[in-house]
Amino acid sequence: MASIVYQVAQALTEINFIGQSKKDARKNKNAGIHSIKQIKETLSAAQNFGKWVRDHFGVLSIYELKEEHYTAYMEHLKELGRSIGHQQNVETALGHLQKAMNIRSKRLGYEAAMFVPDKRITNWRELKKAEDRSYSQQEFESLLPFLSANVRDAVLLERFIGLRVREACYVLVHHFKLQPDGTYKLKISSEEAGGITKGGRYRITPVPTHFTYEIKRLLKEKSPNDRMIPIEPSTVRKGVNRACKRAGIEQEGRGTHGFRHLYCRDRLSELLVAEHIEIEGKMMLERIMSNRDVGRKADYGILTDHDKEIYRKLKSIIDTIHEEIGHGEDRWDLAERYLR
Repeated sequence: MASIVYQVAQALTEINFIGQSKKDARKNKNAGIHSIKQIKETLSAAQNFGKWVRDHFGVLSIYELKEEHYTAYMEHLKELGRSIGHQQNVETALGHLQKAMNIRSKRLGYEAAMFVPDKRITNWRELKKAEDRSYSQQEFESLLPFLSANVRDAVLLERFIGLRVREACYVLVHHFKLQPDGTYKLKISSEEAGGITKGGRYRITPVPTHFTYEIKRLLKEKSPNDRMIPIEPSTVRKGVNRACKRAGIEQEGRGTHGFRHLYCRDRLSELLVAEHIEIEGKMMLERIMSNRDVGRKADYGILTDHDKEIYRKLKSIIDTIHEEIGHGEDRWDLAERYLR
């Protein structure tokens, strides 16, 4: 019999969809894991679980797993003092493992194995509250003189289009489409997104009008399949770290991602103004976040027709921003990180 650690690895191949579009996978009802980072983290967490139940319960096959093993392992992590975030990540990984096992069982004609409880054991209300990771506009401007040309250009794409550092480095010339009004739109299809966007997710993001000149500059004298900026993510990260030190800016864990947060905050203000709810929208956002702070649903206490309309418009704006930066809908947890 193969070791339980090997069995875990084999099972997870059933949901390894790296390079495939999440959107297409959901349409086909076969969503799985779409990023290299997530597959590594899931494999590590699930194999650690497998080793633990083998050593403590004598379990030699993943098809012998029971809910009591799951519960005991989560209690073990709690006793070790693992953070709520870590515990939740383990529960996510074990959920992936069960899904993968069931797909494999069905394909091989085995009975489905169920060892994951219907509800999570950890409580999301105990998670550490999100911290503001955005650079201010003043900090952004202070950094620019200390950046090399290519690092600066990558940072500009993060700041004004909301790209991740990897995306800024690997996006291609032909992904920027000229629009009839003379502006540009970033369009990366699901088929092209592998190796560029996180999880191979498609991307459609409008380029701000004021940033058109910079896009034209970056496109100049390049072929359609050229990278917009010939630089690697590690170089950008190092360049930003150095620039922060020289500019006297405390990074506080913001790294390059803080420019993406700044984009989101500006975009929120822009869309609130466009919907004529700049003040009411910001008040509603804080009301929603206050609900979440005490473990309530986002729309708790939003009862009047007027408040419901402001809530609806705000949620639509936030979903738009998440779509533009490569997130899914209904992600109040991410709104708390990026927009509060």
